[in-house]
Amino acid sequence: MPSKIKDNLYHATQTVKGNLQNARENFQATRADVLAARKCENINDPVDTHFVDYVGMFWAKIFIALHIIPNVVTLLSGLSGVAGGVLLALNRSLGLDILGAVLVFLSAVFDASDGQVARLTRHFSRLGRMLDGAADASVYFTLYTACVCRLWNTRLFAGSDLRHGILIGLGLLTFLLYVAQCQLPDYFKNLHMYMIDNSHGNELSRAKHIRAERATATGFSRFSLFCYAFYTGAQERRAPQTQKLLDAIELHGKSDALCDAFYAESRKLVKLTNLLTFNLRTAALLLFVFLHWELGALLFVILVLEPIRLVLLHRYERLSRELLPMVSAESAVPV
Repeated sequence: MPSKIKDNLYHATQTVKGNLQNARENFQATRADVLAARKCENINDPVDTHFVDYVGMFWAKIFIALHIIPNVVTLLSGLSGVAGGVLLALNRSLGLDILGAVLVFLSAVFDASDGQVARLTRHFSRLGRMLDGAADASVYFTLYTACVCRLWNTRLFAGSDLRHGILIGLGLLTFLLYVAQCQLPDYFKNLHMYMIDNSHGNELSRAKHIRAERATATGFSRFSLFCYAFYTGAQERRAPQTQKLLDAIELHGKSDALCDAFYAESRKLVKLTNLLTFNLRTAALLLFVFLHWELGALLFVILVLEPIRLVLLHRYERLSRELLPMVSAESAVPV
């Protein structure tokens, strides 16, 4: 009997070791896929780096196996987030609120997955980038509308058309600030990758080039380029000094010294851009919702995230202004 117990323990130990080895190999394979699908290693939010990207990769492999293209994944992300926002707007029960929060989280996971699918399958498109922005905007419009709906009949706003009007205006202001806040991180992260020659993840485009391409396009392609130029132009108008720097680079090229000087400051600012992306914004919103202080979710965007955006814009614009004299035909290397 003791010998049999010893044999059973040995086999159980070997089974556990084998399972651990398989788990380690699977994790290493997943990590390799995550790194291969990442735009740039040093621009990621820590939560995305250590958690969301891995959950997203699980779904990305499923989507790839099912031959689902990135744009469809983007639509799923938008639909999931909107559905979650609608459930939160109903404000019927804790169970519906939890389900709504889960759908919002799933939206974030799919938002990570669409980019991973695109980079792993090399299936990129400008339409996909615009769809990604439109899906995110739809999700947050629904979430901020949900906050307004939950506040509508509260003691602070009920019983007065004026108060309801103020509430609607506050919700609209919050969404408009969100639009401004989400454009800058996307733009400056792509600028960061452009300056360090990361072509794998860089999606920096300039509106004037898109308009020039649109002049010779026809049909839907022409309309798509019009939308893309509008989207890119809105980003550029917020950063005029950066446009002067890019104009000079197009004329003279960018030197190693210029790129090194830009990177030295930008690698610090990238951490600031991550505060304006999904994780902090949504975590705060859901926390305030579950605490039944939805007004805090709106004020968080105005009083916390907007100052961060203004600081980020000021520092990148100052950086561009300071680096502009470094760009010259004599010292720069042609792009």
